[in-house]
Amino acid sequence: MSAHRLPGTLFGSAVVALGVAVVVASQQIKTGFTYDVVGPAMFSNLIGIGLTLSGVASVISTRRASLEDLPDQPKLNLWPVGLISAALLLEAALISRLGWIPAVATVFVAGTYAFGDRRILANAVIGLVLATVILLVFTLGLGIDLPLGPLEPLFQRDQ
Repeated sequence: MSAHRLPGTLFGSAVVALGVAVVVASQQIKTGFTYDVVGPAMFSNLIGIGLTLSGVASVISTRRASLEDLPDQPKLNLWPVGLISAALLLEAALISRLGWIPAVATVFVAGTYAFGDRRILANAVIGLVLATVILLVFTLGLGIDLPLGPLEPLFQRDQ
């Protein structure tokens, strides 16, 4: 195997392994009623199968590529990955204190900033709107309670 093909082959293999792991893990999810066509494991199975197929396609395309088709290795820029990773870790640490809306809006702003969009205020407004819509869909539409943090009094339901 050529050294130029190794990264693509390793990446594709890792995606295949991740997809298989997701499918295997989803088999442990307890199903609902026997008449449920769409059970709780369906979406994780679909994601696992999609990952597996994507990984296989990546390995095949990497193996078929000739050395002339391979681009020169671009300079690796870890800034966006580091900033988004830090934002996700901060969100995981503070979501119960801050609540869903500010935590998701912060990650949204960090993601847009990491990829070059410097309109922080506009992105903060967009992030707040998206986070609020997602919260309302999950809470009102699906009945799934997301952490509200200090905003909990605004979303109190009469029991």
